[in-house]
Amino acid sequence: MRYLLTYISLILTLNACVAPTTDNPNVTQAEWQAEQEAQAIAAKQAPIDFNDKKNYGDRQVETLVGRLAPIAHRIEKASSGVCKDMNPRANCDFQVILDAKERGLNAHADGQNVVIYPAMVDFAKNDNHLAFVIAHEFAHNIMAHISASQQNTMIGALLGTVADVAAGAAGANTQGLFGKVGSQQGLLRYSSAFESEADYVGLYILARAGFNIEEAPDFWRIMSQANPDSVYISTSHPNNPARTIAMGKTVAEIRAKQRAGQPLIPNIRPKSVGAPHG
Repeated sequence: MRYLLTYISLILTLNACVAPTTDNPNVTQAEWQAEQEAQAIAAKQAPIDFNDKKNYGDRQVETLVGRLAPIAHRIEKASSGVCKDMNPRANCDFQVILDAKERGLNAHADGQNVVIYPAMVDFAKNDNHLAFVIAHEFAHNIMAHISASQQNTMIGALLGTVADVAAGAAGANTQGLFGKVGSQQGLLRYSSAFESEADYVGLYILARAGFNIEEAPDFWRIMSQANPDSVYISTSHPNNPARTIAMGKTVAEIRAKQRAGQPLIPNIRPKSVGAPHG
């Protein structure tokens, strides 16, 4: 199995997997370790106890919608602008939807719109943080991360199936195991990097919508206080300390562009550069 994972990862690296395209900031080991220590201490000393599975009544949902609507409108408009600047031929007609039936501290992009859960609106007491959550999800749509992840999953599954066929020819019945593993490896190949890219592009959206981008990196510190495991765990998403540091650097990048009178458009990585940041 270990050799299989190595094989599939290598082929995915060399194959036609869709990778992030923006030149978002790198995080050094020293920066990450210092932020991780600070977030771990805060999570222990000032934990946030929030029930993200609670039910919201109709009146509560109306209150959440009333708060969400003006924020969402600003982010929708700014997201459409960033989308058109990065891909003039794309469908950039975006909308935020509050799904009152969903439970959990979450939001997701569906390739065009953003679906946000009531608990997330309730949890994000700071409007700048709520605006960032929406902007982050719209960034997934702008960068076509959903379709890219689907393509990468398919590539991984095909490579794994090749290994299944080869094993079958040698007399071993893998029962499709390699295909399943390849599918998972393809999905995870750039998943974390896509999240970093969404943070990066999301901050540009936030800035163009006129929100306070300096407060945005603190969202991940607060999330760490609500979920201490996210200080350390990094699988499909980067861990919170890495995201906090990278976003702080992005804030500095955006402010520098504003001072220089440059357009607020995310930096695109030169095509000659290989591995993604994040």
